[in-house]
Amino acid sequence: MPNRPGLTGVERELTRLLRRARATSGAIAAEVHPDLDPSSYAVLVTVLELSETLTEGVRAADVAERLGLHKSTMSRNITLLEKLGLLERVTSPTDARARLLHLTESGSEALGTALAARRVRIAEALDAWTPDELGDLSRLLGRLNDDLE
Repeated sequence: MPNRPGLTGVERELTRLLRRARATSGAIAAEVHPDLDPSSYAVLVTVLELSETLTEGVRAADVAERLGLHKSTMSRNITLLEKLGLLERVTSPTDARARLLHLTESGSEALGTALAARRVRIAEALDAWTPDELGDLSRLLGRLNDDLE
């Protein structure tokens, strides 16, 4: 199976893409807040994404599971995000023992601005692509992400 035709090219291009993503993640995080590191940025984005589907609120465990982070790493990230005023922990309205994660107003605004800038950069990079090519890329990336989970 490792010698399947095309697999070497896929592996090489994925490596290039991941290397580029790591190299730019610090700059993207800094757009949200100058003291924000890439790991905490990922936590912030994941809280936003999960809050769109988890109507009762986002628990730290939900974020940790999605990102594959250890509890202690999550705790450090949440503490930093709270210190920077981007995230807050609130008591669950259905379980007083549970704490839920919410973006603060400034966190939501800063993240929204950074995500909009990211979409502009992606749109510029893919400007010459046809709608069919964009659809194919989206479909294949979605399939890859699903298969990697």
